Amino acid sequence: LSSLSRARITRWGGMISTPDTVLQSVVKRALIDSGCPLELASQLIGNSHERRWPPGLSMLETRQSNRHRYEEFVTKRIPNKQAIVLMACENEHMGDSMMRDPGFVIIFAHGVDL
Repeated sequence: LSSLSRARITRWGGMISTPDTVLQSVVKRALIDSGCPLELASQLIGNSHERRWPPGLSMLETRQSNRHRYEEFVTKRIPNKQAIVLMACENEHMGDSMMRDPGFVIIFAHGVDL
């Protein structure tokens, strides 16, 4: 994942908190195609639904109250997709309430500069 470039998110409000399995599969394939090992890609995509996000992001109300912290995330762009990956090893400064091990994916309807 070190080969992925930093993501620039212009619309955090475009998050898809409950992506369906088809969307998750498309993003997982893009992760694998970009060199992410299959097992790690499976873990990251497994954490792409709000029920698997860290506590500070898992509900709409908490997302809204923590929105001021989003710019502190180290985010990586998944090539050619409206999706980002956040790795725990790059986001230790965010704390347990905003990070999940080994990381997670956020898929967007819009708002990621491609």
